[in-house]
Amino acid sequence: MGKLGVTELFVVGIPFLAIYFLPTLIAVSRKKTNRTAITLLNFFLGWTFIGWIAALVWACLKDNETHTIVVNNTPYIKEENPIQKNNDFDEKLNSLQKLKILLDSGVLSQEEFEQQKSKLLKS
Repeated sequence: MGKLGVTELFVVGIPFLAIYFLPTLIAVSRKKTNRTAITLLNFFLGWTFIGWIAALVWACLKDNETHTIVVNNTPYIKEENPIQKNNDFDEKLNSLQKLKILLDSGVLSQEEFEQQKSKLLKS
């Protein structure tokens, strides 16, 4: 009864080692980023029970997620719609052509034509 054989040593030793290294096994199975540190804490301070609890809690905690923050420092400049610019240009061109037709037909005098033209080009 006083001697422990190899069989008894395995029966007692393997479950003890499995329980002792439970935090390490959890960290490895969860693919923790700091599993090496957890293993070292478990190996060197696990015998104190407080070290074992600390390693177990650390192994069970969720890893911090990395967040990517994109900073855009370019100023926002609102550009006019190019289609709108073309429409404005087309409208002014059409109005100038109509004014020229009125001038040529004698409805407008040269002075009236110049006044209307300057108003149209300023707007």
